[in-house]
Amino acid sequence: MANETLFTNKADDYSKARAGYAPEAVNLMLSLIKKGCAVADIGSGTGIMSGEFILRGIKTYCVEPNEAMRQKAAEKFAQNPCFVPVNAPAENTGLDKGCVDLVCAASAFHWFDPELFKKEIRRILRPGGCVCILINAREYDDFTKEQHLICQKYCKGFSSLAHGLEKTRPAMDRFFENGFEEYRFDFPLEYSRENFVKRSLSSSYAPGKDDPSYEPYKEELIKLMDRFCISESIIVKNTTVIFVGRV
Repeated sequence: MANETLFTNKADDYSKARAGYAPEAVNLMLSLIKKGCAVADIGSGTGIMSGEFILRGIKTYCVEPNEAMRQKAAEKFAQNPCFVPVNAPAENTGLDKGCVDLVCAASAFHWFDPELFKKEIRRILRPGGCVCILINAREYDDFTKEQHLICQKYCKGFSSLAHGLEKTRPAMDRFFENGFEEYRFDFPLEYSRENFVKRSLSSSYAPGKDDPSYEPYKEELIKLMDRFCISESIIVKNTTVIFVGRV
């Protein structure tokens, strides 16, 4: 996994303000596994996706190389026997051969080396196992268009509020050589003023606290909310995109 320390100072905001994924996408993945099966959540971060499996009694290998992110997941699930933390990158998980029935990567695939990741999936998946790649992608209404401009101004490496979809979608044809299914589910996101700022600061491209752009970036985000948020929270358009296939 690239940039394994990138989220070290963002783990708290990440854990508090990141949303989950559309229930339809979660149910789709659950339909692909049977009772007694195991899952590997690759690039599991603070356990947002993992929790959907763990809390349903499904053994889940939470593969995450960033210590701060793993710790946030442990704070939530350490007492649950279905939670199996793994300190490893996506391309070399160290898991036993053929130990899982489903591999998922939620908002993480764009950080991986696709070919090495695919090789590792083939090793750890049982025959007939599935792979699910998920992303929450914002839709560009007036609010998001203005946020995009703010990110362009202050965030180095920023490309899009589609959050990796623009990199992931073109890679799917080659990654899933035998074909795949693509599903899109409306999943509007509701943020309080505070959580919108935290969510924005949790992005990989957001300036860190020691960056001169950090405070101006926060101020612009607050002003954006002042213009668009007429109540205690705002709902932004978003789609959960999931790619399902075998490798």
